[in-house]
Amino acid sequence: MRNTNITRLDSKGRILIPAHIRKRIGAGEGTEMVIVPDNENRHAKILPLVNGKTAEFRLLINDAPGSLARIANIFVDYNIDIIMSQSRCVMKGKLAEWDIIADVSECNGNINQLKNALMSSDLVRSIDLVKK
Repeated sequence: MRNTNITRLDSKGRILIPAHIRKRIGAGEGTEMVIVPDNENRHAKILPLVNGKTAEFRLLINDAPGSLARIANIFVDYNIDIIMSQSRCVMKGKLAEWDIIADVSECNGNINQLKNALMSSDLVRSIDLVKK
């Protein structure tokens, strides 16, 4: 089976992912995709958000040095791979927001256990599980 294909963007900027590649990455009709551009190297990764294997989190956290790293380590403890994230300061030195898209397929517990672990840290104020 071929692993690569050459395809073109249409006039609206859409790209067709060949059926054999969609099947291989587990993407069916209606599957949401994350496109991660690498501006420096002029390429992009396309990652499917496979239902039941990915989740979106929105965390309201204390804005302090090292907060993101300490919280990321909790995700590591649960064997959750952060695919993409974006953080922003809400109130400098006090409050920040962190949006995370994560692969939860290898989670060594359940999402509620992860949420409890995050909330029991002194860093996380609230968690919204946006999508699972």
